[in-house]
Amino acid sequence: MNQTKETARSSPAHPRQVAAGNAVVLEAPRRTPVVADVDVLVVGGGPAGVAATLAAAQSGARTLCLERHGMLGGVWTAGLLNPLFDAFGKGWIVQALIDRLIAAQAWRKWNWTHTFDTEAMKLVLEEMFTEARAEWWYYTTCVDAIVEAGRIRGVVVESKSGREAVLAKVVIDCSGDGDLVARAGAGFDLGRQSDGLCQPMTLMFEVDGLGAFPEQQSSEVLYDHLQEAMARVGKVELPFGRAKNVPWIIHLPQAGSGAVQATHVYRVNALDSRALTQATVEARRQAHELVKVLRATPHLQDLRIRQTAAAIGVREARRIRGRYCLGSEDITAGRRFADGVTFGTFPVDVHEVNPDDKVRSSRISSTQPYEIPYRCLLPLGLEGVLVAGRCISGTHEAHASYRVTGTCMGMGQAAGLAAAMAAAENVGPDRIPGAVLKAELARRGVGLLDGKAPEAIVGDLYGEKLVWH
Repeated sequence: MNQTKETARSSPAHPRQVAAGNAVVLEAPRRTPVVADVDVLVVGGGPAGVAATLAAAQSGARTLCLERHGMLGGVWTAGLLNPLFDAFGKGWIVQALIDRLIAAQAWRKWNWTHTFDTEAMKLVLEEMFTEARAEWWYYTTCVDAIVEAGRIRGVVVESKSGREAVLAKVVIDCSGDGDLVARAGAGFDLGRQSDGLCQPMTLMFEVDGLGAFPEQQSSEVLYDHLQEAMARVGKVELPFGRAKNVPWIIHLPQAGSGAVQATHVYRVNALDSRALTQATVEARRQAHELVKVLRATPHLQDLRIRQTAAAIGVREARRIRGRYCLGSEDITAGRRFADGVTFGTFPVDVHEVNPDDKVRSSRISSTQPYEIPYRCLLPLGLEGVLVAGRCISGTHEAHASYRVTGTCMGMGQAAGLAAAMAAAENVGPDRIPGAVLKAELARRGVGLLDGKAPEAIVGDLYGEKLVWH
């Protein structure tokens, strides 16, 4: 009987017809089974998604997280991204994760921040989800939104189990690229205003054999060593110029190991899977070429690649148009908001967008500690949904500060709590007053700016006045 049901499910009677000179395939209407109906549905298990899931589940909501990889953590684990920038002072879920990594001996101080062990991160996140009684599904891709009268009711997913539907009282898009809300019809912006180009992509890779290589203090010094090494090993075209944000060898908790932030692929549309494929192949080639040169630099003769990331790191894609657009003037002025739900201290870190430009765009600009208002998480024209992570509503310049993972976690825990509150009251998240949400976050130990002077905030977080070189 079970075999008959499975056969019927895997071979649905959906007549299809190739039409318009092989340009399109016509599909008949189909009936998609609803396999789950939850309070809060989180699309994406990256930094924002894990925080949103844990916050919602710990607040009593029946919560399900959908993740396309076979691990939680997203860019941390599938993307091998280190360090964990701008996590200090965020409190609640963020601090709980840090505490668990410390207990697992998977946390290391590096310069002004910390690094973590990626394998330990996978296990710790699964343990935290289990303890919170959150449900999660791996190998599951959200392919469409279910929208009724302007409200997202759920999503359509595809996986080994086939094409299925999941309904929810509130949905949170933590896909990074805003895939769900875009498919639901939300407006968005892509790249810089002048030409739509986005910051370059980077494929992170982990290495062994750092030996006596000292903790790196400057990207320019390593760049100069690479230039000297190329005179000995032969010319290799570096995918970047001399800049303050690349290249970096970042020490990890395991002795002698590190993560390398160096590969750069330009002018790639993150919304095009064919372009992403080509970018990944090119970045992996760059990684192996770079290691040849790095081996000819001081203290790195024993360097070897341990692994390249399973997923290329996308710095910038869609920025959803929300009820407030965070701009560069907000972050340079250190603006506070009545509905501020997390904060950022990271600089405006713009990697070169187009190396063929005569005017260079690569820059790092300091900021004042600023808040992110709840309105940035509420897409215009849609109900029943929140966004969290780098796809929130903001400008190209502001995004270059708030896109880092500690800040994305802060957004995620705010979105998860808001979703749980909305589901409990059977209202949309837009009906939750931002000031009320802010107070509830503070009650759970979330770090907020609370009227402190910028110098005091930086001192509290980093132990001294932070200067971005």
